[in-house]
Amino acid sequence: MSPTSENLEFAIVDVFTDKRYEGNPLAIVRLPASSKLTQEQKQNIAREFNLSETTFLHEPTGGESCVWTVDIFMTQAELPFAGHPTIGTACLALSEAAEKDNAEGIVRGTFNLKAGPVQLQYDTASKTAKAAIPHDVHVHKRVWTRDELLAQQPALAEFAGDNQKIPIVSIVKGMTFVLIELESLDALQKVQLTTTVTVDGLDQGWNETFVGTYFYVQTSNSGGVRQLRTRMIEGSLEDPATGSAASDLAAYLSLLDGKPGQTLEFAITQGVEMGRRSEIAVSVLMGTEKGIETITLGGGAIPVMEGRLRM
Repeated sequence: MSPTSENLEFAIVDVFTDKRYEGNPLAIVRLPASSKLTQEQKQNIAREFNLSETTFLHEPTGGESCVWTVDIFMTQAELPFAGHPTIGTACLALSEAAEKDNAEGIVRGTFNLKAGPVQLQYDTASKTAKAAIPHDVHVHKRVWTRDELLAQQPALAEFAGDNQKIPIVSIVKGMTFVLIELESLDALQKVQLTTTVTVDGLDQGWNETFVGTYFYVQTSNSGGVRQLRTRMIEGSLEDPATGSAASDLAAYLSLLDGKPGQTLEFAITQGVEMGRRSEIAVSVLMGTEKGIETITLGGGAIPVMEGRLRM
């Protein structure tokens, strides 16, 4: 990393929770308009934090106070979109905007991500954010088989059906999840860390992608809100909250069960087994004729620490 005089402020927040040291941690680096930080330097900073994602929040320019450019990095690559970084950064940026303007109620804003503009709203009373996330939901012709599942998760042998066909779904190009329904919370507890999953034979144009395995149990359906418990395994890592996977799953279930013009609500709890309980809300509005019109991801975030990066 080349030397520079920049000292950059950062914050770490726990996302999809209102309790510190639960949820999914996220590093947020603030970039002033004068910053000359390169994408390579951003990647190095994300690797240094060593969290699942780090965002870079660019200072608004052009007189638009609640329009930010945001870059999202994993430790090894930049992402066009990810759920928990979007919600966590929105909670921080919009809560500060509300405090600065003495605003109450709903505060609105926009993030310009690599995947496109994302419309945001922040509720100052509940301290939660919602994001109308970019989506281009694609169900692959390729499915995962029972044998492929058990090669990764042998402990699930007693729970896997003989002719199980497991859907593979992309929420946008570059973000894909194998959606594995299990019959009980006991089965969910048996899911283990494993080797990195490589899925060949995905549909053309959609095959250059991150692939995660997302396990879920449908626990109840009360008050019109479908309750699910989930776990997201990426090889030797488990993620406590995965907004993109939660949105992917909700979109897929809505395509199966939704009717034109209907809004389906999902409350997804993830991270329990690793001691970082996360609460993720997803709302799916079906199109008036077919497909999905909007997907809205929601949740809270709580500040944990702040500091400065020396460059």
